[in-house]
Amino acid sequence: MSTETVPRRREASALPWELPPAAQLAIAFELCERFGFYSLLSLLALFLSADRDAGGFAWDRTSALALLGVYSGLMYALPVVGGSVADRLLGHRRALIVGGSMMCAGYVLLMSPALLPRLLEALGQHAATAQLAAITAPLGTWHVPAGLTPEAGRLYLAVSAAFWTAIVVLIAGNALFKSTLVVVLGDSFEGDDGLRETAYAYYYTAINVGGLIAGFVAGAVAVNFGWAAAFGTSALAVGAALTAYIVLSRGLQRRQPGVHAASPARLTAPQERGAGKRLFILAVFAALLLIYSIGSFQLYGVMSLFLEHNIDRRVGSFEIPTEWFTSVDSAALILAAPAFAALWTWLARRGREPDILHKYAIALLLGAIGLLLFAAVARPHPGAAPGWILPAVGITVQATGEVAAWTASYGLVYRLAPSRWTAAVMGAFYASTLGLGAYLAGWFGRFAQPWGEGRYFLLLGVVTAGAAVVALLIGAPLRRLAASSGAALRVRTGQ
Repeated sequence: MSTETVPRRREASALPWELPPAAQLAIAFELCERFGFYSLLSLLALFLSADRDAGGFAWDRTSALALLGVYSGLMYALPVVGGSVADRLLGHRRALIVGGSMMCAGYVLLMSPALLPRLLEALGQHAATAQLAAITAPLGTWHVPAGLTPEAGRLYLAVSAAFWTAIVVLIAGNALFKSTLVVVLGDSFEGDDGLRETAYAYYYTAINVGGLIAGFVAGAVAVNFGWAAAFGTSALAVGAALTAYIVLSRGLQRRQPGVHAASPARLTAPQERGAGKRLFILAVFAALLLIYSIGSFQLYGVMSLFLEHNIDRRVGSFEIPTEWFTSVDSAALILAAPAFAALWTWLARRGREPDILHKYAIALLLGAIGLLLFAAVARPHPGAAPGWILPAVGITVQATGEVAAWTASYGLVYRLAPSRWTAAVMGAFYASTLGLGAYLAGWFGRFAQPWGEGRYFLLLGVVTAGAAVVALLIGAPLRRLAASSGAALRVRTGQ
């Protein structure tokens, strides 16, 4: 294939505006969508467990963590279904538009539990609104508290219905969107275009820029204007990105306009014959990344609640909003990504770049260190509450591990997945790593208080460090298996 069709290995020098317009649009769409996603993720457990007089639902911690785990788990698990629908039924562009529209509607609906009482009061149902405001029982359940008038009971159920409908719509929309956008980005390039790896690096950076902005904006808006306004920022971001995508994406797709858009260079017989081995290799990587994900998702559940209630977050007279610590995670990812990219390029030029298994081992080791730092902070402290600096360092160290693993994983999945099921396999990888990891992080969170947060984080850190050792031990047999299927576990950077 000519170099005019396949511009090879320009990763080290390519800038965002040198990518194809379709790739630029996909990266921008992902940034806005992740802003909405991480805004809600940083708010959900705090909102559910906040007292009624603070505008929350007054759930207990166990219930709040359970819903957070189920919600975030399904957000990463169901893209395997949405990817199949995109591959076989809707087509990638339509799947993105439908999924983005559903997510925008979900964020708008999520505002209604806070706004509905005010709207009804404006319509003259003041008595019902006043009674709902006086309820001390948790909101958002389907059991109407005793002693309410019929009007207030219906209002209570309306709040619950709006909340749960929003959750379901957000999950369904994300299922269509998440894995499909990754494939759309990959399909913006022909054949074995070296710029694809660069595009995935920018895509990964966009995810974390969205997360960085989300924590700061969601925290500041929630503190100053309430939960509903904070949820509304997600609706605005996704709505703006969706509108831009609808207007600008038509005519940018390089592939055939049919349902499936696969790269012709990937439809090779050797790859299809080795599909079983390649899927097994992806399953091994998914199992390792699952261990890391269980630890990293603690940030939105147990770590956030620990920071909210057990850490001195003051800087002078200012108290740092808990949501801002999720932005520390994103900031660390943004700073670490170019540092790792430069390191891999420097090593590649000397023929010493580690393969993906070694990168996973580095990720797991850094994740373990971050958890162990939290374990040190969470041990019993007599007197004043511990300060916020060491937890912030722990979050930073843990986050840098994610860069080592995920920047290599996107391209690995794209290359190894059977070409007719690219989006579905990408969705399955999300499901078995981020999806299951998020769910298990919420499920395990119920043990944090009975065990004590110090022991809880210590156990997670030890298990994660053990997984790093496993990644090193299985290297030789997995490399042989990869070679027999025609796959390589080393991504050549900057060559």
